[in-house]
Amino acid sequence: MRHEIRIAGFGGQGVIKAALLTAIAAGLGENKEVAQTQSYGPEARGGACRSDVIISDDTIEYIKPLNIDIFIVMSQPAMDQYAKELDLAHCTIIADATLVSKIPAGAKKVHRIMATAVAEKELGAALFANIVMLGAMAAVTNLVGLAALQNALDGNVLPKTIGTNRSALDRGYQLGLKGNS
Repeated sequence: MRHEIRIAGFGGQGVIKAALLTAIAAGLGENKEVAQTQSYGPEARGGACRSDVIISDDTIEYIKPLNIDIFIVMSQPAMDQYAKELDLAHCTIIADATLVSKIPAGAKKVHRIMATAVAEKELGAALFANIVMLGAMAAVTNLVGLAALQNALDGNVLPKTIGTNRSALDRGYQLGLKGNS
């Protein structure tokens, strides 16, 4: 079965890193077929940014999303820009409630996770919010397992941050299990 994930926010939030970790976890950790693409504005930080991950049990013949299943959104501008591309009755939205306050009317499956607030308060820096969101995605969707995401961190984040990144995944998973957090 084909699953499509879009992760969106602004440059500097780790949107592309989150997508790469998801693809590595699904592909190498769970032996799925994966494709990952990305798009971002010309600004290094602060501009619009998104990355898509396709995960499938079968060969992926088209690497662009056709019907996004999971939308991980980390900024209000990203929500405003990309929500119009979603089937709001079908798509699961996992929103960073610290930075996304307005969810489109008609969205049926919404999980609000205080990722940036938790990252700042409990983990010491907002830069771990993307990893908190990945943990939440693992809990909410069961699409990619927490263990596979934990293993994907090795060699893909700075060695000195491995412990904090693992804590961020675990914390996000706990928040995701609670539902709207």
